Formats: sequence, structure tokens, C-alpha cells
Amino acid sequence: MKLMTFRTLVAVFAIGLCTDLLAEEKQEFPQVSFSWPGANKNPTPINQYIILVIEGPTLSYEANPIASGSVVEYVNKLLEVKKVSYIAVYTREGTKYGDVVNAIDVLRGTKAKNIGLSTKEIPPGHQP
Repeated sequence: MKLMTFRTLVAVFAIGLCTDLLAEEKQEFPQVSFSWPGANKNPTPINQYIILVIEGPTLSYEANPIASGSVVEYVNKLLEVKKVSYIAVYTREGTKYGDVVNAIDVLRGTKAKNIGLSTKEIPPGHQP
């Protein structure tokens, strides 16, 4: 009985070790954090990040909507041109929760190292 238990343990250990070695490398995603007004005593200068706004199902940059199929490429080019790695995201008043989740999920595919989602909603017609 003891020999069978030992063999079973060795077999389970070997299978676990092999699956760990054969597993795919996990892709690293940017850290997503929530921010609220006055939360940071040392605010990041505005030239250290790009600001995007979730307006319903679309994202916009400087009041210009980004085509839904090219968000990742567009944002990656912005990050490269501005030489930053942080994205600040605001939402318009009335934006659905699902639209926010979808936008953050798309932005996780960019080369950004950090994504900050503001808890303050922006009224229609105003810019952050």
C-alpha cells in the first residue's frame, strides 16, 4: 500500500512539473488603478501621461474620437511620440459600466505600463 502511494505522489509531482515547464509565458498587462481628486499629494505632471476619455462605446483623445478598430495602434503611437508610459482615463457622465470595462480591456493591450481610471465623471462638453 505504501509503495503505491509513493508512486502516485511521484507521478502527480512529475505531471505537475512537466505542465509547469510546458505552459505558455503569461503576457504582462499594465497595472490598472483607480484615482480620485486629491488622492495623491504628489500629482504626476500632465506631460508624463496621455489623457483619454470614454464617451459611450468610444474612446477619444483631445475631443477627437478614436476609431474602434485602431485604438491599440493609435494609443501606442501616442505613447511613443510623447515618450510616456502612463494613460489617464476619464469617463463622461452617463457612460455605462460595460463601456468602461470594454475600454479598459482594450487599453490593456497597449504598451502602457500603468492605466489610471479617474472616479470623477466629466460633464458633456467639458474636457479634462
